[in-house]
Amino acid sequence: MTAPRTFALLLTLSVCASFQRSVSAADPPPPVINTVTLTNGQKRISWTPYPATFQYKIFRADDPSQPFVEDTSGNVSGFDWTAPLDNGNGFHRLHAVPVSTNDLLVANVLNRLAYGPTPDELERVRAMGPDIYIQEQLAPEQIDENLSIDDVTTNFGSGWQYFTATGNASSTNLYIYLNTPGDCFVDDIQFVAGANPGVGVNLIRNGDFLSPLTTNDWVISPNHAGSAISTDQSHSDGASLHVVARSGGTTQGSSIWQSIQGPLTNSRYTLSYWFLPSTNNQLSSLTVRLSGSGVTSTPYPLSLRTKLDYGAAFIDDLRGWHVQRGVQSKRQLLEVLDQFLENHFVTQYSKSSDYFSTYYNNDGNKTAQLATQLEFKENQRWRQALMNPQCTFYDLLRISAESPAMIIYLDTVNSKGNGSNIANENYARELQELFTFGVDNGYDQNDITVMSRAWSGWSVNIMNPTNEFNPLATDLKTLNPGVAVSNLVGVWSFQYKQGNHNTASKTIFPNKTVPARFGPPYAGRNYQLTLPARSGTNGIADGYDVIAHLANQPFTQEYLSVKLCRLFVHDDFVHGVYDYTDPNLAPEGQLIKQCMAAWENGNPKGQIREVLRVIFNSDLFRSHGGSMQKVKTPLEYAISAVRALRAAYTNGTFTATLDSASASIGTPLNRMGTMLLFDRAEPNGYPEAGPAWISAGTLAERLRFMQSLLYAPGTGRPTDAGASTANPVALLKLKLSSASWNNAGAVADYFLDLLFPGEGKANLDVYRTAAITFLNDGSADTPVNSTPFSGLANTSANYDTRVRGMVSALMTSPRFQEQ
Repeated sequence: MTAPRTFALLLTLSVCASFQRSVSAADPPPPVINTVTLTNGQKRISWTPYPATFQYKIFRADDPSQPFVEDTSGNVSGFDWTAPLDNGNGFHRLHAVPVSTNDLLVANVLNRLAYGPTPDELERVRAMGPDIYIQEQLAPEQIDENLSIDDVTTNFGSGWQYFTATGNASSTNLYIYLNTPGDCFVDDIQFVAGANPGVGVNLIRNGDFLSPLTTNDWVISPNHAGSAISTDQSHSDGASLHVVARSGGTTQGSSIWQSIQGPLTNSRYTLSYWFLPSTNNQLSSLTVRLSGSGVTSTPYPLSLRTKLDYGAAFIDDLRGWHVQRGVQSKRQLLEVLDQFLENHFVTQYSKSSDYFSTYYNNDGNKTAQLATQLEFKENQRWRQALMNPQCTFYDLLRISAESPAMIIYLDTVNSKGNGSNIANENYARELQELFTFGVDNGYDQNDITVMSRAWSGWSVNIMNPTNEFNPLATDLKTLNPGVAVSNLVGVWSFQYKQGNHNTASKTIFPNKTVPARFGPPYAGRNYQLTLPARSGTNGIADGYDVIAHLANQPFTQEYLSVKLCRLFVHDDFVHGVYDYTDPNLAPEGQLIKQCMAAWENGNPKGQIREVLRVIFNSDLFRSHGGSMQKVKTPLEYAISAVRALRAAYTNGTFTATLDSASASIGTPLNRMGTMLLFDRAEPNGYPEAGPAWISAGTLAERLRFMQSLLYAPGTGRPTDAGASTANPVALLKLKLSSASWNNAGAVADYFLDLLFPGEGKANLDVYRTAAITFLNDGSADTPVNSTPFSGLANTSANYDTRVRGMVSALMTSPRFQEQ
């Protein structure tokens, strides 16, 4: 199969199967006949598609006052009905038979509470019922889950261990580095020509570490500065190299390295060495390799979760882990909410990295790992909070306020309000504008200015791990070795610096009352906040009083309810305008009012699950108004694509996988709309509404991703989806009986139902016709042929090519962009 032919066929199917329809926020009006044409003895009736339709029927009456009966003289094809002109004049009516309420809700919950259906989940939720699935997802703490991506590697063997690696080599630098902070011992390193370890001339100088370390043999990079020859541990001859890393290495600038004298001849060489893991319970994931990729030894590679837990991960590791959880987790609603919080309480990885560079002499690895650790810990605290059945918005807001990533991002870290200093206003502004009240909703500039003083003194410092969550503790003074901050061994945490705090009393929202549009019990309520003068460590209470006050104000209830409804229902909810006393309040306003009531009446107030229950039980969520109304973000598109084709074999493997390499997912998300997870510069988060994500360029990148995902393994496979894989042939053989494997209609029907479960059979007729035509078209086969799909061997490359091409075309169609 040649790529150009496949590309042409994909475009043909995508274009011919697309149609225009207006996306309405409410249930659409009844279906309407658009045109009636009479030509060549035929009459044709055409109409605009009606969402979620199982079947279209035409009814006829000779007189509109008479009963209409189904006209069976014609045939429906797509959105047209054609019949012979032989039964006289009459009146016609279009009838759209909707999909069942249950089927529509199944599609809604799997596209909103989850990152799209998997084949197995679609079957499970249809069997159990969508309401049971909703209740299950609302209680993630009761869902048993043990994902391999959360495995933590801490076993590095015991005693001295011997490792070898053989490969072709022409590079001349040998690197030794730990992949994370930690330590280990290395001895008797040998690098010889040929495939036999230790046989021949050793090209490594001082590989037995019996001589002092000098730059003539081993150069030690700053992150491994604590490394030294040890006589306490050795494999032979009484000495070894004690490898100590304060941050993980990757290449020459973050390793212990040696330039091998004399050119290598691009032939076989063998590396060998002895390894002893840490004797003080530190991580000991060691890499010894030649520059390039010819000869590499990493006897104990670390999982993503290990790197994240131990502060040794880079931002691509965190992104990879985050997206893998979206693909694999059974707790799908938890993953959706976690991403919602990441996007609501925006922080910026790169700004944290820049902040740390001041203290770590521009050590890029160390600052990147520290910044990643802040993002991961914030993320984990939200996950833990959401596992609490009574988790409130205050709980989440407090996690954000205490987050070192947030303190750095919005410049509280260096804010001083003491004496004549003017406190930085950034956090006070965004706290009200973007995190609680919403833009121009209940506050003014004076409130921002006064509130900023409450946050003065909230900063970060490197602390003893036992004081990570004690902001009143003193900073760490243990040095290892040296006198600079970069030599401190501890954890960067929130620290309250009382000397920087504005100790005066503060009045925020003076004499302000809740507007009349909110109605009871809110209207007219005075929401002034007065903070008394506080000195010493008591000043920290200013910040906590502020978030406690903001968390349950009606403005916050409204704004967060609107954002949750935009996430789970449709994009057209607004904040700051609904009049909740209006007897003709729109359904959207009524739903927000109900969400606010659930928030207000909870004990404690603001329980997230109670608000979500209101949304998931609403007519807007369960009807056409909540179905296929939203455009997938790049993240949602990538995760849903892998999930859609991911069914489990009995041996625990799957028919589709996301690339396990941590960096691979960042590239397509960037190309599909510059969605840099954990690193958005603007504090307003990535858009929830569709228009921001849709353009000719971003759609082309989605097509490239999908083509790459579904391309057959082998030479010439595009890399736009990294090493992510999907095997639709294996999937159909897993789910369909063998009698259907060569039935083009059955294969098309299976994938149409899987990919578009809420669309309705009638609306997929055009797609079905195109899919069947594609399966029977041998123009992309090798060699080109006219063999119908039924005549292909279902183990042949041409069978595989046609199925992959057909599925790829369906998944690059307009409908798969929707949720």
